Amino acid sequence: MDDADVQSSLYALAKEFDIQFSKERRWQAVRGTVTRKWKSATKVVRRRSQLTPSNQTPSPQSRWRLPIELVEQIIDHLYDDFQTLRSCAVLCHGLVSYARRYLFHTVVIRENNFVDCVSLFVRNPHLAGHVRDVYFEGDGKPFESLQALLNGDRPPKILRVFALVLAPRLPNVVRLTMKDIPFDQNIVAMFAPHFPRVFSLSLFDCWFRCNADLDDLIKNHPLVHTLRCGRLCSRYGASDQDFSVQPGPTLTMRSLKITEAYSPSPLTLMPWLVTHIDPETLIYTLYRLSQVAKLNHTIAGYPSLRHLHVIFYHWRKSDTREVIDCPQAMALVPSYPPNLVTLTLDAKLHSLLLAVHALAQLDPHAFVRLTTVNITAHLLAEDVEAVALEAWAGMDQTLSVLLSLGAVNFTNACNDAAHIEDGAAAIIARLPVLTVRRVLSFSPKKARE
Repeated sequence: MDDADVQSSLYALAKEFDIQFSKERRWQAVRGTVTRKWKSATKVVRRRSQLTPSNQTPSPQSRWRLPIELVEQIIDHLYDDFQTLRSCAVLCHGLVSYARRYLFHTVVIRENNFVDCVSLFVRNPHLAGHVRDVYFEGDGKPFESLQALLNGDRPPKILRVFALVLAPRLPNVVRLTMKDIPFDQNIVAMFAPHFPRVFSLSLFDCWFRCNADLDDLIKNHPLVHTLRCGRLCSRYGASDQDFSVQPGPTLTMRSLKITEAYSPSPLTLMPWLVTHIDPETLIYTLYRLSQVAKLNHTIAGYPSLRHLHVIFYHWRKSDTREVIDCPQAMALVPSYPPNLVTLTLDAKLHSLLLAVHALAQLDPHAFVRLTTVNITAHLLAEDVEAVALEAWAGMDQTLSVLLSLGAVNFTNACNDAAHIEDGAAAIIARLPVLTVRRVLSFSPKKARE
């Protein structure tokens, strides 16, 4: 596509969506960096040529270059260092293609930059092929936008531009996250032909016309095996009074993550997630004690569930005190017959007490196939000693009778590993039976992949 075609495309988009593209590229800092590096490089070459006699041929060592395999490994190690990747891209023409794989791997599209994103990918369509992870955030008013759609109004401008202009240009995206988006049958149909390779779909603070629209959104992308949901709502729920299309059969998922966090509106899509999805792995974030009953209702409806991951996040002190007074409130009840083989409890920095009480209240008959327990917590001796001895004794007794249990792994939740040894010693002293069985292990915080 030549420059005339690019300008024609941008003009047509500006007219159709009433947006304005900047005539001057905002890459002054990059251009200055290129100029400075180019001048420095030319000075070095000029100085070397002056020091080398004209009749002397360069030695083999001066012409030596790194093999391309080593260059690729160097760039791979810089995957999260964007400043260095930018420097590599402007330093050598041969490094540009390798650096772009990571520089454009993840794209964030919001209201303040979606026009620049359109300009970038229209002017440089070859860059879109490097994009693998997209985060798209709407205008922050999904309910109002959905009401407008139901009243016959057009979708928000940013949503139309993303679905009709950007999405068709991003064919290699495998992870898609959308936040604050209204969905009706027309919006779902707009996304249907795009993102054919997506296998991980994340939806947060989105409003749907009805449950069937979420069902269609997932089915239109058959490769999706990981679904992350947070505060999803449906205007009409499963009502069949206004809509003839109802959700189809249960969807089998490799992983489902549910985050509910202090939502101000009713979470009307939660029942659909329980009855129409059957995941192998469930990741559930608990913010308060009242959610434990909802979690039990959820996992009881998942017959294929084999891995349960519970995250204790920012619990209120009143809920923590209630757990101390009534530990039975932390009991986890999976589906029957028992299928769980892995239980992971992420206690963050301040919720070790909750994890210990949850394990102390396990029903051995409901977890008879459990092979691995993973606990992420602050392995500090003071935090271990702050948990009542009765809770540790209950955890030791409950887990010790599980004959299938082969590992209880403790992972430190902070980057400081200096206190792990003392914390591990305090835990070993409180879990004598598990210590004899040699199933305990302690490790520092794992680095992010």
